[in-house]
Amino acid sequence: MRALFSGTAMTTPSTSLPKVALIATGGTIAGVAPTPLEQISYQAGVLTVDRMLETLPGIEGVARITSVQCGNLPSENITPEHWAMLGEQCAKVLQDPEICGVVLTHGTDTLEESAFYLHLTLASPKPVVLTGSMRPATSLSADGPINIRDAVAVAACQQAQARGALLVMNSRVLSARTAVKVATLDVEAFRALESGCLGRVINGDPQFYYGGEENPALAGTFAELAGRSNLPRVDVIYGCAGMPVDLVRYSMERSAGIVLAGMGNGSMPDAVRHELRQAIASGIPVIRCSRTGSGPVTPLDEYEGFVAGGMLSPAKARVLLMLTLEQQKDAEPAARMLAVREVFALGGKL
Repeated sequence: MRALFSGTAMTTPSTSLPKVALIATGGTIAGVAPTPLEQISYQAGVLTVDRMLETLPGIEGVARITSVQCGNLPSENITPEHWAMLGEQCAKVLQDPEICGVVLTHGTDTLEESAFYLHLTLASPKPVVLTGSMRPATSLSADGPINIRDAVAVAACQQAQARGALLVMNSRVLSARTAVKVATLDVEAFRALESGCLGRVINGDPQFYYGGEENPALAGTFAELAGRSNLPRVDVIYGCAGMPVDLVRYSMERSAGIVLAGMGNGSMPDAVRHELRQAIASGIPVIRCSRTGSGPVTPLDEYEGFVAGGMLSPAKARVLLMLTLEQQKDAEPAARMLAVREVFALGGKL
């Protein structure tokens, strides 16, 4: 697996502009289709980072680029082990005093999870900007090249400092903490449904709507875990009418924590609630999230003992719970549960 995430840096000769590391991991943005008109049936993770740079004439006028090929795979195959290696690679690059920021190209299917992991584990104030595309590189109207240009512009921008990990696509700048994928095919595939975007890129010029936070929520909270790949197992259970209770029991027997993508405000059938109460009593944290896609999941009296996921999507709640359980693995059960409640109280806010 280590060999998958290795590469050799190549640097452009310009010396008068900020220097940005471009780390490529594959995805649709590196995908190839049989014809320029084909936008759905294609092979992801084919082109190398240097081939992608060839589609960006003039990028040398935005920043000096150091390119690193860090794997080339569809993002549905990304695992927590890959998160760890991406975290190691980003942390290593960010230590270079010449580097002002990192751009990471990534498949969109699990982009929000990798982005949130990096937000949680990287403590550097330098921006880490993730981007991808919804159309393959061979498409008649490929969105990858302009997304890379915009992401590089944001990574090279002083205003992007100390905002945690960012996501740039379709000219929008989003926080990795709040961005979620909301479309299967549209180029405007990511939004922050409640908080909105942080800014946008207009003709290569990043414009932020407001100043950065002094301490972006949860940014770098788990920096000591960067590079650790054996994170605890956390299952996501999808709530639906008449859902089988045996799926819940299966997860209870094998997982260190459970995230429920519940109906509405994190609700669930009574039989499921009964089983999950037993999980909580045995020391397994259970996070209530929602399958609806927007709006907060709030604490409710009938779900005492459960942890409300707030604004976090089920996928993001899983990442946060995995890291929290790893950080608290030596704590007593009561202290571990308290830590989970505290971190979700902070992470679930806008």
